[in-house]
Parts: sequence; C-alpha cells; structure tokens
Amino acid sequence: MRKVIDLCLDMPMGAEALTNMLSAMCLDPLYRGYKKTYGAGVAAQVGLTVEEIDAIYESEGRDGFLRIIREAAEKHAVKPAEFVRHLDEVGVEWGITCDGDHDNRKTAEIVQAFPKKFKGFIFVDPNRGEEAVRELEVCVKEYGLHALYLTAFRTKLNAADRKNYPLYSKACELGIPAHIYSSLNLSKAVPYDIGHPRYIDQVARDFPELKIMAGVSGWPWVLDFLCLAIRHENVYLNFETHAPEKIAMRGSGYEPYLYYGETSLKERICFASNWGTQSMPVEKLIAQVEALPFSDDAKEHILYNNAKTFYEQL
Repeated sequence: MRKVIDLCLDMPMGAEALTNMLSAMCLDPLYRGYKKTYGAGVAAQVGLTVEEIDAIYESEGRDGFLRIIREAAEKHAVKPAEFVRHLDEVGVEWGITCDGDHDNRKTAEIVQAFPKKFKGFIFVDPNRGEEAVRELEVCVKEYGLHALYLTAFRTKLNAADRKNYPLYSKACELGIPAHIYSSLNLSKAVPYDIGHPRYIDQVARDFPELKIMAGVSGWPWVLDFLCLAIRHENVYLNFETHAPEKIAMRGSGYEPYLYYGETSLKERICFASNWGTQSMPVEKLIAQVEALPFSDDAKEHILYNNAKTFYEQL
C-alpha cells in the first residue's frame, strides 16, 4: 500500500459542526449554492437526505430543525480514535486538519491527542488586525499548530488584500506556511472570483520567503493556478475539495493537470482530500488519484513526496 499525506484531512464533524454546516447550507440564502453541490453528502453524514432535511424545516421551523439535526448528528458521530485507526488502514501517514468550526483550541486538542497523525491549521480573521496576529502567534507558540489557512470567501478579502499582510509577515517570522484558498466560490456574499490565482501571485511576489500552499484546485482558472508554481519557487499547489477523477474528464477544465503533473510541476502538486466537504471516504479520493493516467512516479509525488518536501523544508 502506498503511503499518503493529506493536506486537507477533515476530521469527522461533531454534532455541533455538522449542525452549523447544514443550517448554513439550508437556512442561509447566500450559501444555497453549497447546498446544491455538497448538501446531499453532508446530509448523509447525519443519516438524512436533503429532501428530509427540507421537510424537517418546513414542519418544525428553525428551532425544531436545529434540535432534530443536532440529535441526528450526535447519533452518527465518529470518534477521533476510530478515525485514526481507519486512516492507518487506508495508508494515510499523516494529514493537516482542523476542528469543524475552525476553533483553534479544539484543533490543538486533536493534534495533541494524535501528534504523529495530525498537524493543525490555524484560522484567524484578518479583519481583526493586530488581535489576529497575536492569536496566530499563540496558536504556533502555545498550541503547537502548524499552518495559517486563509479562505477568501469567509474573510471576504482576496489573498492580496493588505489586511492579510501582517499575518503573512508573522507567518514568515514564525516559520510556518500559509495555505491560501484559490477557486470559484458558491457564496453570493462575495464576488465569484475573490479566490482568483492572480491574488496569490501578488502575495508570492511580495513575500518570496513565505511558503505558500495554493489550494482548492484553481478551477475554473486552472492554467492561471498552475502558473503560480511555474513563476514562484515558494508556491506549491493542491486540488482540495475537487474530486481527482475530474482531472481525466474531457471538458472538465482540469485537464492541464495531466500534462504539468507529469512534467514541470511533478514536484509541486499535492494531494488534499477535504473528504468531509466532498462527502467521499478518503480512500475513494486516493483511489481516484491512483486511477488517473499519471506515471507511478508522478502519483508517488502527488500522494506523498511533494507534501513531505513542502513541510520538511520549513
């Protein structure tokens, strides 16, 4: 069995996180696009269908909806130790993860409980200025977490917004990487291209010493996304949240991965499942990479070597 490093390894969501995600998808009109794309899989994690969840809201109202969904989530929750055993069985050596509600203290508890299996993402809000910078430092020095993660559709700031720059500077000082969202988003609360790769290009130019993991595939701007790693030695790439099988689908827009993943970017593209959002078992997403028409050497780089190099160089 091939060893795997997963650079977006979701934890099984607890009852609170699942309830929060489903309530956002189902009750907030600005996030209905995520319901259409991911709702069925997330609903399945609480043993329900989207149609059943909609019916619960219609018959029970908001309070009843939250109560019933939370009860269903508690019933279907997977314990962390069970999940770790499963990762061992499917070949995942380690992955970087976070608490489902992006609570840095809770993420630290996960990492401290299973230090050989998990590294931890740090989520802070750059809109909070120096308070966010101080929190980032605490997360590294006191909590032992490993990487800043900035998601434009949550912060409502593109990657090159100057509010992010104190965090990039602090990350450089602390010697940690920044994982930066780059893809189309489905939230109507922000522009559809707030995650365009051009913003990461600006960050990489301004912070050449910052190790950057550009994530979420770059779709539909895939060539622009791949160009980031061609232009900048400090940028690596992953396709988290997007099923690897799409890379081989004609007309999908992901096809450039096939050429560059075998040639000039073979040592720069990493596996990142985000299996919880995709609602596919991590082993299925690994199998999708194995089924792609890459050489065995390219698959070894995608699934293991490149992530190992990215984190070992820090």
